[in-house]
Formats: sequence, structure tokens, C-alpha cells
Amino acid sequence: MRRSIRLLAAATAILGAALSAAIAGEVEATIVDINADEAKLTLSDGNSYSIPVDFYIDDLKPGMAVLVFFEEDDNGKTLSDVQIQQ
Repeated sequence: MRRSIRLLAAATAILGAALSAAIAGEVEATIVDINADEAKLTLSDGNSYSIPVDFYIDDLKPGMAVLVFFEEDDNGKTLSDVQIQQ
């Protein structure tokens, strides 16, 4: 009985960790706006992405085609990489 309870508790913990983990994604779109004051990048897909503090954005300009990699969690979408498309 105790073993069953321990196994159930372990399975619940593993499932909970998996469900709360961040989801990674990518999107190809055009930059619509970069708001450095709010640390937000808005793309033509209609989504806004948080810009991390250590993220270099000086080369990014509205109108550029980009491939964006991001992490999504309860707080929204956060950039992990941006590649400028030719």
C-alpha cells in the first residue's frame, strides 16, 4: 500500500513538472515594432514577445523578415533567438 502511494506521488510530481515546463516555439514573420522601453518585439503574426535584458536588438528594425525562436510560459512569450532572413 505504501509503495503504491509513493509511486502515485512520484508520477504526479513528474506529470506536474512536465505540464508546467516552458514550451519552445518558432515563427517566421516581419518585425512590426520594437519597443525598447517596454522590452517588447511585435511581429506581423500579431504576437508580442518579451526581450530578455541581455538580448542585443540594435541590428533589428521594423520591416525586417526574421525567424524568431521563443519560450512560452504563464508569463507569455520570451525571445531566445532572432535570425534575420534574407
